[in-house]
Amino acid sequence: MKLCFRFALLALLPALGACEDPAGNRRVPGEDLVFLRPAADAPPLAVDQISFVAVAGQDHDIRIDYENGDECLRFRLDDDALTRRPNGTRMNEGDTITITIRVVDEGYFNFEFQPAGLRFAEPAELRVNYQFAHPDFNGDGEVDDDDEDFEFGWWRQEMPGQRWENIASARVHDATEIRADIDGFTRYALAGGT
Repeated sequence: MKLCFRFALLALLPALGACEDPAGNRRVPGEDLVFLRPAADAPPLAVDQISFVAVAGQDHDIRIDYENGDECLRFRLDDDALTRRPNGTRMNEGDTITITIRVVDEGYFNFEFQPAGLRFAEPAELRVNYQFAHPDFNGDGEVDDDDEDFEFGWWRQEMPGQRWENIASARVHDATEIRADIDGFTRYALAGGT
């Protein structure tokens, strides 16, 4: 009986590498993902960090652009989204909070949103334009049909070193965009599973 249990446990070990939460989102270590990266000839970003004062009760539409004026990242927050600060205290209409969006590593589409722990009553919209991504999406060293079939989207990581969790994303091919509704602030990156 003990031997059968050990074999059953050994058979389950590979499946434990990728966990799922109750919502069905996968959580995997970073080494199990292929992170999209800009092409060698991609224009540089105009800024690698942007901060703004968000006001409860107002819409916000923030962008990080490339130096050539094309959009890289867009973040939209509806007027009724800000209701609580990260410490849980209530935000009333007109209250403010400083929000910072930072490029974690310019070699990837990897962004950090602060203050960490900020949650929204209504989801915010996060978009990234991947027109300047390296066309070898799956990272196998070849640009071929497999890259077009490679599924990628937004992944989030609560703290550096923790597992990455996939979030519902929509890939808009005509606009070369990946879009997602997010419910709070943490680190987000464009990636796909291997």
